[in-house]
Order: sequence, then structure tokens, then C-alpha cells
Amino acid sequence: DCPASFGYQVIYRVIPGLTFEMAQSGKFTEAVERRFAEGIKFLEQKKVHAISSDCGLLMAFQVLARKIAAAPVFMSAMVQCP
Repeated sequence: DCPASFGYQVIYRVIPGLTFEMAQSGKFTEAVERRFAEGIKFLEQKKVHAISSDCGLLMAFQVLARKIAAAPVFMSAMVQCP
């Protein structure tokens, strides 16, 4: 993604240690789960209006993300479907 392609500010945060295989399995290590929570808190400190991911497989972590976040969370674009 190119931030310039959006008509609004976009803030990115990579979660160290989160692998494609972890996303496929739907399971975090304790360390990655901690970093995931820290990443959400980082984004909220930046005053984001919503949090999304770039991989539909992260839908497995939607419930966890919602427990952590005060902002709306869309771990998969499918969450936005009626």
C-alpha cells in the first residue's frame, strides 16, 4: 500500500514475529500476542479512527483485537459485509 493513495492519513504498524503460518493456524505465541496488543495500543495512541489488517487470515484474531481495542477493528474486509 502507498499512503499517498488514500485521501486520509494512514498509520502502519508491523507486529514483529507474526508470520503467515501463524495467521494460517489462528494461534499466536505468547510473545506475539503481547506484541499484537502493544501494536493496537500504539495505533490508538496515534488517535486512529479504526484498525484493519492486510490479511483476511487475521480474522481468527478479531475477537482478541476487539477485547484490546477501543477503536473499531476490521481484521478482515469480510467484517464489513452486511
